[in-house]
Amino acid sequence: MTLTRIQSGVGVLTIETARSDAVGDLRLGCAYQLRSGVSSVLHNVGEPTMAPPQSTRPVIIRGHERFTLDLVQGRDLDRLVIYAFSGGGTPPDWAVTLIATTFGRARIEMPLDRLLPQRAVVLMSLYNVAGEFVLRAEMDEVGGTAREACAAYGFDQITWLDSWTPLS
Repeated sequence: MTLTRIQSGVGVLTIETARSDAVGDLRLGCAYQLRSGVSSVLHNVGEPTMAPPQSTRPVIIRGHERFTLDLVQGRDLDRLVIYAFSGGGTPPDWAVTLIATTFGRARIEMPLDRLLPQRAVVLMSLYNVAGEFVLRAEMDEVGGTAREACAAYGFDQITWLDSWTPLS
């Protein structure tokens, strides 16, 4: 789906999950690249974080199971992918929907049907094409780990502590 120039530049774009508590330990990550060439990862573990780090005007803010993109700063964002994995090691009940909501309350719902335990799946990608954001539902099992999933989408310059934990 292509957002209009106004949808791509006004307010915020929120990407979050809708799920029941029975789902288990679902973890989301966001690999991003800014126009400056800086790329990194935000995970939904621990305290909320933002990209770029220590910025007074962050492009992406990560909260609990939610990523918020400041579209006023959106021109600084080149691309990103949202991925998910089960942190608990047991097969969860994957009754989950990924929802992207624009400032004007337009919603894009992407049901997550087939996610495997201990395997990272790229759920969605976003590209900045001439100032308009293009969102794609990927649902792509590209690798076993978060690191492999990010590398499969060209985020291979990110430093990792291990296969699941990016170096912040």
